[in-house]
Amino acid sequence: MPDVRAGDRVGRRPQLDRMHMALTEVLTGEFRAVAVRGEPGIGKTSLLTELAGRAEGAGLVVLRGRATEFEQNIPFGVFIDAFEQFEHLAETHALDAELADVLSVLRAAALSRADDRPVEMDRYRLFRGVRRLFERQSGRGILLVLDDLHWADPASLDLAEYLLRRPPRAALLIAVAHRTAQPPRGLADALTYLASAAVQFELQPLRKADVAAMFPQSSARRHRLLHRATHGNPLYLQALADTDDQTLTSLVGQAVDDQAIPEQVLLDVLSAELGALQPAVLSVAQAAAIAGDPADPALVAWVADVPDDAVSAAFDQLSLAGVMVAEGPRFRFRHPLVRTAAYWMARPAWRTEAHSRGAQYLRQRHGALLLLAHHIERSAQPGDELAVATLTEAAMASQHAAPATAARLVRRAMQLLPDQSGLDDHWGELRLLLARTLARSGELIESRRLLHEAIRCDGSYRRDAVNSMAAIDRMLGQFDEAKTLLAEELERLPDTDVTTAQTLLELAAVELFRHDVSSLRRHAARAVEILRGSGNIALEATAHSLLSLSFLQSGDIADARTHIDRAARQTDGATDALLLTELVTVAPLAWVELHLQQYDRAERHLSRGIDIAISSGLTHSMPYLLIVDALARTRRGRLTQALEAAEEALEYSRIMNATETAAMAEIVRLCPILWQQGSRAALVLVARATRPTATWWSKIARLNLATVHLATGQFDLCLSELDGEDPDVYSLALRAVASARLGRAAEGRRQADTALDQAHHSGLTHQLGTAFDARARANIALGNLDEAESDATKAAVNFADAQAPIDEGRTRHLLAILYARTGQRDQMHAELGQAKSLYTACSATWLTASLARDELRFAARGPRTRNPSGGGLATLTPREREIVDLVTAGLTNREIAERLYVSKKTVEAHLSRAFSKLDVRSRVALTRRVTAGDPDSQ
Repeated sequence: MPDVRAGDRVGRRPQLDRMHMALTEVLTGEFRAVAVRGEPGIGKTSLLTELAGRAEGAGLVVLRGRATEFEQNIPFGVFIDAFEQFEHLAETHALDAELADVLSVLRAAALSRADDRPVEMDRYRLFRGVRRLFERQSGRGILLVLDDLHWADPASLDLAEYLLRRPPRAALLIAVAHRTAQPPRGLADALTYLASAAVQFELQPLRKADVAAMFPQSSARRHRLLHRATHGNPLYLQALADTDDQTLTSLVGQAVDDQAIPEQVLLDVLSAELGALQPAVLSVAQAAAIAGDPADPALVAWVADVPDDAVSAAFDQLSLAGVMVAEGPRFRFRHPLVRTAAYWMARPAWRTEAHSRGAQYLRQRHGALLLLAHHIERSAQPGDELAVATLTEAAMASQHAAPATAARLVRRAMQLLPDQSGLDDHWGELRLLLARTLARSGELIESRRLLHEAIRCDGSYRRDAVNSMAAIDRMLGQFDEAKTLLAEELERLPDTDVTTAQTLLELAAVELFRHDVSSLRRHAARAVEILRGSGNIALEATAHSLLSLSFLQSGDIADARTHIDRAARQTDGATDALLLTELVTVAPLAWVELHLQQYDRAERHLSRGIDIAISSGLTHSMPYLLIVDALARTRRGRLTQALEAAEEALEYSRIMNATETAAMAEIVRLCPILWQQGSRAALVLVARATRPTATWWSKIARLNLATVHLATGQFDLCLSELDGEDPDVYSLALRAVASARLGRAAEGRRQADTALDQAHHSGLTHQLGTAFDARARANIALGNLDEAESDATKAAVNFADAQAPIDEGRTRHLLAILYARTGQRDQMHAELGQAKSLYTACSATWLTASLARDELRFAARGPRTRNPSGGGLATLTPREREIVDLVTAGLTNREIAERLYVSKKTVEAHLSRAFSKLDVRSRVALTRRVTAGDPDSQ
């Protein structure tokens, strides 16, 4: 019988060459992916084996994992075997503690025991940890093989998709294989996202010439028979290699031209091969199919209910027959379809009993909880309360790292519950657990449906269901629905109960997003009254935080400070365990502290909240915390960290399908991308941004969008974005500058004055800096350069006090331009230097480049000497001369308009008059006239 692997390599030269090219690119430090798809038995695994051999020969670390048909409920199953090499590195201290922890969590998610500490690392943190693992260990290059992904568990598919969508910055080749008709969800899109970094192909059946190469001793007639009977399928070719010509002729008559061999035909052939085994040997093969692939001999003996020595003898026979191969102390089927055939050949009742014996074996030896649950799922009978308890325990152990697996286990536990009479609370608790696991896996709509059912049942779990449903409504942007739900719940509750306070605070949070400040304040104040003296400091901190936020939004800064200070003291006095129950406190607390310029306190509270959320697996809190964190870091000029926080918030939101927080995460990326990557990158993001539904967040989004439009010269769009906005300091300042740039300088000055009045009322230096900066730019448009210089200086001082380096840098950049226009070159250089230092410290690349261009322009203008031979420049007005100098420096009319805060038409009018006075007809002639010198030009 020929080696099927050799058969797979015959006729596969083009595919091997493409895989080898990807491998070569990885050796230069690049990331690449290879995806092989094809029908069952077509040779996908053998091709990956050949790739692995070449990678090992080139010095790469090879990690191999394979999904199995009957263990699709074991989370991260395809990665467990693959990462054994990394576990060896951890044992030899090659990994730091954090990455070693990632490996242990990954393994524990699948193989933890019943008495082990539950795995609480959330999926996203785990995924990021795996990505960093590759980045830290890719010195020699790594090949990660993920075979048979059509059978992979949901957690493995999520991790594989994550690695393809966010490739590690490492010399890494990820090679995957799956059946053509069973493409894993998300894989195709992820591979498309990689574009040229991914090699994809479908394996086609072997040709007649390939069959001839496999069987060189056979006749041409037999080659034709084999090819027609098997349609060039290597596994089928191997199975029929010793079949006589008469049987082959019969099979050819049954074959359908141009169609792949159906899986059932392959299974029938393999079943016939297994049927030739002795009954005792076949029984062991069937027990091995149930025990796992690879199979542990001790477990196989227990499942088959035969002595160990009989199992050893049977494995010898199976190895000789080519059915199984030794893999260390365990045994693996030569092909997954061989295992499938062995499994389904067993009688149904025997299979159920065998799974039951497998569960008994694992329970007695405190085996892996999810492996135990795997056998219980296939053997437990309705009413088995021990099975229900085990499945529930397994679901709770896997709910953070593998919520889809947990949801399936809960559903199975609910199917096994005894008659529901007298078990309403148990049923309700399981339904609540199912809803929460579905929410964690991103199935928010189905989770909401289950919670709605739980609320209607009106059990002891009702309040938890109401609060969970309100939280999901917030993530989906369904704030009116959340308000109605919570308002109805309040009517059922007593006036002064802690439960009432909790519901009031949930309702206050909804009103915050709806931007109903009076309702927010009313509910939060009532909760404060109820909780006074209750001793529940974490819940009271939430009440004071929300109440403070209501005062901040209405401009009552003193009251905002009073309540946020109280909230901060209570938060700092709460233990992590107590704060865990009210983790929603931290985001509004830090938000107020950020806007009251209490940055260190905000940073400390956010860091603690994020640490608690990560350690407890409360991923639904992470987007809110990270969004505030991104805004805080943007304010303080930590642009790279701000982008990281925003992108992390976006990833968490996408994993949970939380559309509202995903939209806001996109918005908070805008300014960091603008200041770092420039207008083009920011406008691309603007074009694809989705607006948040929440009125409060929508207001913040519009301010960010208007900022981008203003910075990119789209002044009309800036103003239209702000139409209908409440006239606060920030929206007034943006309007003032946009109006001035559109030639409505007087209107811009009035808006800036109004902003300054509001800023003086608040006393917050960031607001004062914003208002003074806007008035400086309006004064420039009015030609009031002395006033502009004074306002810009005050703005810079206030921004420095507010620890807002980007804003300070932009104002100092403006001062440099002013000083250049008024000939104060020493001051100009001083402001340029300060702006450059600020931009550089913030990694504001785009702003730094803009500053560098101005430096060159100022240097080109330089001080000029008088030329007594000329005349005419003295007739120009100061504004005309300024525009002429900018034309000479090479600026276009649009660029001059942006520089001088006037409209393009204004520039054209001044330039036309200058042409007439100097008797020139082109910009070239104008430049020659100026550079030739003029006695009045100074």
